[in-house]
Amino acid sequence: MTGSENDITSAIKKLHSISFNPIITGLNSSEYFLLKVLLKSCEVSDNNCVKVSDLTKKMRVSAPSVTKILNSLEKKELILRQSDKENRRNTLVFITDKGIEIKKKNDANLSLVMKDVYDRVGRENIIQFLHLAELIQDAFDDEIKAFLSMRKKT
Repeated sequence: MTGSENDITSAIKKLHSISFNPIITGLNSSEYFLLKVLLKSCEVSDNNCVKVSDLTKKMRVSAPSVTKILNSLEKKELILRQSDKENRRNTLVFITDKGIEIKKKNDANLSLVMKDVYDRVGRENIIQFLHLAELIQDAFDDEIKAFLSMRKKT
């Protein structure tokens, strides 16, 4: 690997190594993220529930991974699952009052830490970071498309 490749890889690894688990109480970060996606999805749904298949798409993880997280959340009584009466092949997920409460508590914890990080790093640096992250993401997207296109031709 060249120096520039090492620099990009190192930066991505550093960001990826940030763990919110010590801040989140009563959940791990995967469970918190699923609750966050579930609550947001329920707010725009007519019946305050989401299909498991929709959660899988929104979270961009495999169905078995989502099922594992849902099992854990159900055991903690933070969600409920039931078969869709209109289509038995679908499973609907509902967030319980207890789930909403624990999600909001963790939101508050994360907000405190985020505010402190924001104050420490500064608005200008965060804006610059976001701009650079977008440039890097766009470059990766373009280069991956080009790579896949070239590979198809060979």
